[in-house]
Amino acid sequence: MNLTIPFSNEWFQAAHNSQVSAAPSGGFRLNTTPEGGGTELLPGSLDSSVWQEYEFMNAEVYHDSHDVLVLLFSFRDQDSRMITYHTGILPGVRTVICLPLKHLNGEKLFLDRYPGVMQTVLRGDAKVDRKRIAGFSIATIPSTTSRSVEISGLSLSGAEPDFTYEYHPFIDGLGQLKGRDWQGKTANQAELSERLHLERQLAATADFSGNGLGRYGGWKGLAFQATGYFRTEFDGSNWWFADPDGYALFSTGMDCAGPASPMRVTGMEHLIPQLPEREGSYHEAWSQAGQEFSFGIANLITTFGLQWRSAWTELTEYRLRQWGFNTIGNWSDDGFIKGSELPYVYPLSDFPATEQTIFRDFPDVFSREYEQNAEEFAKQLVPLREDRRMIGYFMRNEPHWAFVDSLNLTQLMLKSPVRYASKERFVQWLGEKYGTVEQLNEAWASSYASFEQLYTPHGTAASDHPVREADYAQFNRMMIRRYVEIPARLCKQADPNHLNLGMRYAWVGSDDVLEGCEWFDVFSLNCYQFAPDREQIMHISERLGKPVMIGEYHFGAADGGMLAYGIRAVATREERGAAYRYYVEQAAAIPQLIGVHYFQWNDQPVLGRFDGENYGIGVVDVCNRPYEHFVKAAKQAHEQMYQVRTGLVEPYNVLPAEIPKTGF
Repeated sequence: MNLTIPFSNEWFQAAHNSQVSAAPSGGFRLNTTPEGGGTELLPGSLDSSVWQEYEFMNAEVYHDSHDVLVLLFSFRDQDSRMITYHTGILPGVRTVICLPLKHLNGEKLFLDRYPGVMQTVLRGDAKVDRKRIAGFSIATIPSTTSRSVEISGLSLSGAEPDFTYEYHPFIDGLGQLKGRDWQGKTANQAELSERLHLERQLAATADFSGNGLGRYGGWKGLAFQATGYFRTEFDGSNWWFADPDGYALFSTGMDCAGPASPMRVTGMEHLIPQLPEREGSYHEAWSQAGQEFSFGIANLITTFGLQWRSAWTELTEYRLRQWGFNTIGNWSDDGFIKGSELPYVYPLSDFPATEQTIFRDFPDVFSREYEQNAEEFAKQLVPLREDRRMIGYFMRNEPHWAFVDSLNLTQLMLKSPVRYASKERFVQWLGEKYGTVEQLNEAWASSYASFEQLYTPHGTAASDHPVREADYAQFNRMMIRRYVEIPARLCKQADPNHLNLGMRYAWVGSDDVLEGCEWFDVFSLNCYQFAPDREQIMHISERLGKPVMIGEYHFGAADGGMLAYGIRAVATREERGAAYRYYVEQAAAIPQLIGVHYFQWNDQPVLGRFDGENYGIGVVDVCNRPYEHFVKAAKQAHEQMYQVRTGLVEPYNVLPAEIPKTGF
C-alpha cells in the first residue's frame, strides 16, 4: 500500500532559494539557486500519525547537471529535532531512491546502498520521533551553478520500490567517465601502457641516497637519542616524531596506498560496460565475493601481465619518494607495506564492541563483554611489536557516535529499556553519591520510589533540572573515558614499542570527547579544511599534554573527469595542487602538529566504491596517471617543510578559492 504525495500548492508552498512547478511526469520540478535551497511539505499536509504507518519513502529522480546532485530529505519532529538523508544522484540517469524511515531513530550514519544510488548519509540529531513528525523538506546543497531536478512518484510505502533500470553504460573500458573530455584523459590502453613502461624504467634507476633523510625517513637536520623505535619528542618549541635512529620526522603520509580503489558492481550493472570474467587472467581485479571490480588493477594487468603487482609496487615506491611523501598512511596495501622501505602506520580492526550498544557504535563499556573483546582486540599487535618501520597504530577511525555534537549518552541509555551494565553502574554510582533515594529525589526534584525505578525508561525526574543534568554529564564523561582507557591500556601492554596514534575522530564536538585520551601517545583527528585548525590543535595538545596529527584531508577539482569533488574543492587541478601545498606548509608551522596524511592515493571510482562515495581526490587517476599540478606542488611543500617548521622560511600563504563541494 502506497500513499502518494502529489504536487499541489496545498502541499508545497514554503520555498527557500527555489521554485517548484509541476512536471510532465506528474511529479514536480525543483529549481534551486547556486546557494542551495528547497521546498517544505507544509506541517498540516499529513497527519503526524501517518509516518509510523509506512516504512519507506520512495521516489524517482532525474537531473542533467554537470556532476553528482546531493539531495537533502529532512524530517523534523514536534520538538524541532531533525534528521536529514543526504543522497547522491548521478547526472543524466533516472534513479530510484528509497529512504527507510526506521533510520529516523538515528542509529545509523551511513546507510546501505540501493541500486543506482550513490552514497546516503544521515546527519542531524540523535533521534527524530516518527510518531510526531511536524515537517518534511527536500533541498539541494550549494553548488557552482543552479540546480534543476525532477522528482516523481514521491510516496510513502510499506515496501521497497522496484529497481529496474535500462542498460546505459556510463564509463568506458578503462573506467573513465564517458561523454566528457578533459586534459589528461587517457585515449586508449596503448597510451596507458607506453606511459607506465617508460616511468618504470625511470624508477629502476632512481637513487635517493643523497636526499638528506635517514633510512626511516627522518630528517638529518635534527636528531634526538636513538631508541630503535618511533617515539614523540618535544624540543622546547616543536613536537616531533623521532625515528628509530633518532632523526626528526614531520609525517607527510599517503592514505590508501594501493593499486586501486575498487568499484561496487552490485546494483550498478546497468551503468557498467562488459567486464572480464571473474576467473582467468583478470581474476585479481575482482573481489572475492564478486561484488567489486577494480578498473585500476585491470589496466595494470593489461599493461604488465602476471608481473603487474611488482611493477605497481616499484612505480609507487618511486613516486612516493620522488614526490617527498615519507609515510605510508592508513588502509594501505599490505603487500606494498612489506615491499616498501618507507615507515608506515597500522589500522587496527574490530574495535571492541558489545551486542547491545548505547548509541550507534558506542558499546556497553562497563560490561565484562567490552573488557573481554578489548583483550582480544589488543592481541593483533603482538606480531607487529618488533617491527621498527611501524610508527604506530590507530585504534579505529571516526567513531560514529561522535558525529552528534555534545551527545548525551547517559540520557539515551536511560531512555532505553535495555538493562545495560553501564546503566547498572550509573545507578550504583548515584547510590554511592547520594546514599538514599530520598536524597536523590531532593537533589533531582524527582519522586523515585527506589533506585530500581531508574531502570524504567520513563522516569519521574524533572527533565531540565540542573543537578540531574550535571550528573548525566559527569557519567557521560566516565563512559567515554572507559571507552578509550580499557582498549588503550591493553594495547600498550600488548605492544610497548609502538605509538598509540588514537582514533582519528571526524571532529571534536566537545571536550567530553577528550576524556581518556591521555592514554594515547598522539591524538589524531581528520580535518577537512583548507588548513588545520590551529586553535583547536593547540587546545587539544595543551589539554592532553600530547602532540596531534591529522589522519585525513583532501581536495578535489571541478575541471577533470570526476563527478564529485570531495569534501573540499577548488575550480582547477592547478589550484588543487596549491591547496595541498598551502595545507602542508601551514601544518608544518603549527608546533603541536606532527603529521598530516592525505586521503587518498587513487581517485575513487566514477560509479562509487562500496558505499557509493566517488570523489575525485586522488594523486593518480584510474589509469594510474599522476595529476601533474598536484605532484609539482607536493614536491615543493615537502622540500621546504622542515625549513618552515624550524622557522627559517614562512609557510606558503596563498589561500585557494573554495568552490562548493559535492561531498555527501
